[in-house]
Amino acid sequence: MYSIYHLYLCFVDNLLLIDRLLLTDFKNYGQLELQFSGNFIGFVGENGEGKTNILDAIYYVCTTKSYFNSTEQFNFRHECEGMLLQSLVKKEDRNYKVSMKIQKGRKKEILLNQVKEDKLIEYVGKFPVIMVAPDDNQIIIGGSEERRKMIDNVLCQSDITYTELLIQYNKILANRNALLKQMAENSFGQEELLSTLDMMLSKAAEQIFVRRKVFIENFSKEFERIYNYICQEKERIEVQYKSHLHQGELSELLKNQRQKDILLQRTTRGIHLDDLELTLNGYPLKKVGSQGQQKTYVVSMKLALYYLLADRKKVSPILLLDDIFEKFDESRVGQLFKILSEVQHGQVFVTDTHMERIEKVLALTKQRFEIFKVEKGYVEKKNSGFEV
Repeated sequence: MYSIYHLYLCFVDNLLLIDRLLLTDFKNYGQLELQFSGNFIGFVGENGEGKTNILDAIYYVCTTKSYFNSTEQFNFRHECEGMLLQSLVKKEDRNYKVSMKIQKGRKKEILLNQVKEDKLIEYVGKFPVIMVAPDDNQIIIGGSEERRKMIDNVLCQSDITYTELLIQYNKILANRNALLKQMAENSFGQEELLSTLDMMLSKAAEQIFVRRKVFIENFSKEFERIYNYICQEKERIEVQYKSHLHQGELSELLKNQRQKDILLQRTTRGIHLDDLELTLNGYPLKKVGSQGQQKTYVVSMKLALYYLLADRKKVSPILLLDDIFEKFDESRVGQLFKILSEVQHGQVFVTDTHMERIEKVLALTKQRFEIFKVEKGYVEKKNSGFEV
């Protein structure tokens, strides 16, 4: 049997805490102010009452974007032209005042301790965060983009050079695809320009590939340990990194695919097509995994990412668990919260629809917790407990 203390983690003393959260015209909230003092914070209410929106607001404060809606206007309260998110964040014994003002048709305005943040890539990662949500099953059943996004999310929070390389790669890729379309439609050369773009794309891709390869190797080991602990070693699981660059340098691969790429008017080799192969007992997870097994897989992957992010940032990230109890049997829930209570972590926010269930689970952690009741856009503190 694995011990949770075999989990790979550089135990960090630096905690990250959301002390206060203020929402104005964010989704279903006109005005909401919350203050937190627990290590575990629960939100209880029926579906559609606004529990998830609070977690999404925290995610937004940490990453400058919603976990769910890429279109900013969908995050505004109905018939509003903008929103305001404010928070007091404690990190490494320092207080940070965060203000994010988003208005329709205007550039996002972010202030950190009243100083304007002009470069979002320099802000992302200041307050590391991991979220687990029901829609994360797309990581299992969806296309490769969902799995790349999961890995890129952590790498971008912990490595600004990686973020810059990814932006650079995507720009070159867009230019190459535009040139391929032009060459296909007009039936003329520009082979020299295409070769130049191929070399530029290959250079950025190689650096991204190396970073992903090292990270996924560590991630895979950590994920297997966590999954085996939660399911008590009843199943055999594996994550493998799939990339065209395992076959050789991208510049050569692109050269060999050139005619096909011109015909299809898109780039058919590169790290933009990287994937993770997820298996259960030697078979594709999405084909043989039950809903409970798939949920365990996703939660275990997210926890592995959480602990690796903690190690890379030397600070305990915020952990957001939305509707974590759905399709999770009592045994696996118990193992999950045993990890969270006994292995060092930062602040954990949890949503649920059942007060008794969340009270029982949070009490078992034997750490400070608070529970808020969420109903029709109103949030009220209902219960609290303290570490013993």
